[in-house]
Amino acid sequence: MSAFEKATMMRRRTLLTGAGGVALLAGLSGCSSGSTSDQNSTTANRAVTLPNYLPVEGAPPDFPGTPEGVESAYESFPQQRKTTVPDRPGSGKDSITGLVITYAAIPPSADRNSYWQGLNERLGLTLDLQMSSFADYPQKFATTIAGNELPDMMLTQSIKNFPELLERQFAPLDEYLGGDAIKDYPNLANIPTATWRSVVYNGKLFGLPVPRGLVANYHFVRADLFEAAGVSAEPESFDELVEAGQALTDPRRRRWAYGTILQPRALLARMNEEPNVWRNDEGRFTHTYETDEYKRSVSDLIQLWKSGVLHPDAFNPSQPFKQLFAAGIVAINANDGYQGWNAYQADNRENPSFKLGLLQVPKRDGGGIAPWALGSGSFGMTSITKADPERIKLCLRLANYLAAPFGSEEYYYLLYGQEGVDHTLDGQGNPSLTKQGRDNTAVQSRYLGDAPKAIYTPGRPEDAKIQHDYQSMAISAGVPNPAVGLFSNTAAGENANADRNFLDNVNDLIQGRRPTPT
Repeated sequence: MSAFEKATMMRRRTLLTGAGGVALLAGLSGCSSGSTSDQNSTTANRAVTLPNYLPVEGAPPDFPGTPEGVESAYESFPQQRKTTVPDRPGSGKDSITGLVITYAAIPPSADRNSYWQGLNERLGLTLDLQMSSFADYPQKFATTIAGNELPDMMLTQSIKNFPELLERQFAPLDEYLGGDAIKDYPNLANIPTATWRSVVYNGKLFGLPVPRGLVANYHFVRADLFEAAGVSAEPESFDELVEAGQALTDPRRRRWAYGTILQPRALLARMNEEPNVWRNDEGRFTHTYETDEYKRSVSDLIQLWKSGVLHPDAFNPSQPFKQLFAAGIVAINANDGYQGWNAYQADNRENPSFKLGLLQVPKRDGGGIAPWALGSGSFGMTSITKADPERIKLCLRLANYLAAPFGSEEYYYLLYGQEGVDHTLDGQGNPSLTKQGRDNTAVQSRYLGDAPKAIYTPGRPEDAKIQHDYQSMAISAGVPNPAVGLFSNTAAGENANADRNFLDNVNDLIQGRRPTPT
């Protein structure tokens, strides 16, 4: 058996019953499936009373969201900012510890950070928050769990025997949040009911979802470079995408269409109509790596690599793709987090030639928009360590404050801090972070509690419709991952290494370092 085939076989492991889910891949004999808590059953998880959805009435958007998942969009920041949490969560003497991830530089500590001090004052408590980089967080989480000295709240990671870990260390929240009980926390009740399915394990609510849009990623392009090359960001076929990539590439000027192999990989997965990670055929799950569509994508990647449209260091996992994109060295940054729109606009506002755009992905041979890979609607889960009921309620009041909706008074401070220090206002009342504000407000409290997102770019009203239209297109062609909400003990314990080994072999195939299997 070839290495390619062995790696594929790793994907045929049994996917176990999980959060709100069903038993999968029945009949695959000889595959070790590991173990989960006996309580983490289909029947138990489906019987959970999820929190009722009670929308918070906020500022009317310029472009309303939809029940299907398109986010509401605003051309400017609402001038009337409603207070949604009239009382401070804490007594003024309380403290809460937390552990979260960060994708930004660590901000100044609370004793040197006026924003953090102001947040503590508004919360009526001392927020002692540890932040670990995304690269280090899995290890930090594992070390914290092993040390058995857990903070009050933490962003959990799905690891082996995760349901058992939740049962042992974290508080079930059903009595506080299930059904109408969530009325005590109105901003948490503003999270759609379906989003709460991601925190159901062992027949209980074991945390708070961190809501995100179903259109989890955008296919960003440098629209200025597309215009200069005379090519469209709305190709109608694979051939047109190839032609665009060639027109955008000029190694003599240090310019390529793509910075990493992951960018065309994401586009081709959609163009070739691969499953969104998994395909469910009447209860039998097939991973995309096992499909003919994936094989077609690998062949296309070989063609693109040979054509020279990828950066020479495209297979380096440490490739600084965001910086290359901002510098105009690469023109396409596909499958980057959709909230990166504002960061790109803010970071490049001093570059008059910078123009951000979004790429439309067609089916390979034409015939319309390719099926869009929808996200889960949640970044992850924040859990509360077992404690007495009053301390759990304090944590929930904190999360309720942090989940204040877009346009509210609480949201305004959480995002932009103090006027004149952390941000300034333009003539229309749109906030813009100062250099100090960008550093200070990097306190990642939103991973302890967060609201459903809205589309808004400070000082750029035209961006609202661009993103709203793009999300509408993506949602209309959206395909969910049928395994969302399911837990696999094998995946949690073995998938990272198996996936890395598999993709290392595929990358060798693309670069011609090993023969293509027949």
